[in-house]
Amino acid sequence: MAVSVDKEQAIHKAAIQVISEYGFHKAKMAKIAEVAGVSAGSLYTYYSDKDHILDRIFEVLWKKDWAGLMPLAEREDLGPGEKLEAAIDLIFDVLTGDRHLIIVFANEFNNFMKNKEVSFSRHYTEFQGAFLSILTEGQAEGVVNPHLPGSVICDFILGGIRKSLYERVTSDQENDWVTLRTHIKAIIRRGVLV
Repeated sequence: MAVSVDKEQAIHKAAIQVISEYGFHKAKMAKIAEVAGVSAGSLYTYYSDKDHILDRIFEVLWKKDWAGLMPLAEREDLGPGEKLEAAIDLIFDVLTGDRHLIIVFANEFNNFMKNKEVSFSRHYTEFQGAFLSILTEGQAEGVVNPHLPGSVICDFILGGIRKSLYERVTSDQENDWVTLRTHIKAIIRRGVLV
């Protein structure tokens, strides 16, 4: 059964909040329904369990990232270094609007991806492919270090961003996303680009 867009957004927002506060395993469907303002029965009409909800949340997240990254990777008016910096901006723009989403993404993404047959993996794979195409283009043009495998650079950048965002939203550090974004770009310029 298709879920209405408004109800789906309410459920996703509630699930993100509840999972960020309690952790995935301790989060209850009844609490998600309560926070979303829907009945538990209604929630189960659309989603069989928390795995199903989280899979859909990550699918929406990676669709947004991939939808922005794919056209960026194909642009001919930007060099690979500019594309890489714009990719960092895209990731920040998608994630930094929601403290709870950052926590869920940081805490649940890797384990969820490892242990489940997830529908969002296609979008994540497409996102990684677009990111790797930028790095490969940079290596071919001599702008990205050719001695580092693109997959390692990709994992390092994405993991570093995830960890840095998480540290800031779960500590007393100021959530100065502009400065963090600038620092990550500086690290990439000095450690990945040639």
